Amino acid sequence: MASKPAIFVIILAALLPTFYNLGQKLVLMYNNAPSRFISINNLKSSEVKFSDTFRSCEDILLVESKGIAIFSCDAGRETWNTVMGIFIPGPVPNAEIYAYSYGNANTPDSESLTRFKIQGYNSSLDFHTIGLAYDEETSTLFVTNHRKEGKSIELFKLDFDTFTANHFRTIQHPLFRSPNSIALLNSHQFLVTNDHHFLMENSRFLSMAETLLGLPLSTVLHVDISSLLEDPASPTRVNIVARLPFANGIEIVNETTVAVASTTSTAVYFYDMTKPDSINTTLPTLTYKSKVSFPFWVDNIQFSGDGTLYAAGHPHPATLNEYALSRHECSSPEKLAAADESLQKYCRNVKGLSGVSKWTESGGVERVYFDDKFPTSTTAAFDSKRKIGIITGLYTKGLLVWRE
Repeated sequence: MASKPAIFVIILAALLPTFYNLGQKLVLMYNNAPSRFISINNLKSSEVKFSDTFRSCEDILLVESKGIAIFSCDAGRETWNTVMGIFIPGPVPNAEIYAYSYGNANTPDSESLTRFKIQGYNSSLDFHTIGLAYDEETSTLFVTNHRKEGKSIELFKLDFDTFTANHFRTIQHPLFRSPNSIALLNSHQFLVTNDHHFLMENSRFLSMAETLLGLPLSTVLHVDISSLLEDPASPTRVNIVARLPFANGIEIVNETTVAVASTTSTAVYFYDMTKPDSINTTLPTLTYKSKVSFPFWVDNIQFSGDGTLYAAGHPHPATLNEYALSRHECSSPEKLAAADESLQKYCRNVKGLSGVSKWTESGGVERVYFDDKFPTSTTAAFDSKRKIGIITGLYTKGLLVWRE
């Protein structure tokens, strides 16, 4: 029988990795506090576009064959954010989907931006977008939707001649607890992350505990909609294939590798993947392989055509939370005009920080953009052939576009 000191040593040894990871995050939080935050801008030529047109655009994807970026913006996130637990009573505007033709730098902004006309979506339901994925072969856009009536994944057929998004399916499942980011395996199978197990709308305490403690309770799901595409009444096959802390952005690296952003781990996890067998309908398997740490809390990830991983996220979560909670007042000209001087001063001074880095196996992690001029970065996408990149922000006006 083991002695008490031996048991204590065993328990301490088991907890050391947890204490080490917590210590690293505390150091990162200290170093990235606004008073000590060091701005770094390695973008060679950049400008903020469309700041007077839209705000709060979380995810973006590039259709490089067309030189078009597809992204969604949700002004309603200022009062309805299920991930961060913002539920302010009152009307909430719906999200919108845009296309930005980024290929020609000489094209005027007025001609390069188009808002998709959404058709066929039930107008009685709200629409609050998180993640996007696009299947070019079938012109299908997959969108995670954190609507009040229950979280879902919406499917649209995109027409780039008329810039219409024709809604044709809503996917719901009990395992869609908080669907966030989507990575397509093919036109009818995909992986989707659930960012939390405990939801803010059910228990703020448990959800925050899951986040702060980095509990590996969030999931990666494999979803097969083969039968649903034929018959809307058919069931959707959904299975859990991985668990990790705060699963956020997800990308298919190649035929055998998947990358998942773990926000509270300040890292991107890499998994070996066996792809599903379409004949025997076996599930894919994800086996943890390695991780890459970043100097911020990673939100979304994208791989460029040359194999570079671009990660965007939040250098200081407490600052992000304060900034998010201020948006419903500070982003409203009417409320700000009627506010007293103390609120107006607060809105002028409150900061939202951005962090964007890139990673390659040969070069490691390199900082790209750390600043508050374009706050709350969530996604960075880069067209390596045209040498054009775009950054979106959770609570930011416009897009940050850079060219190399």
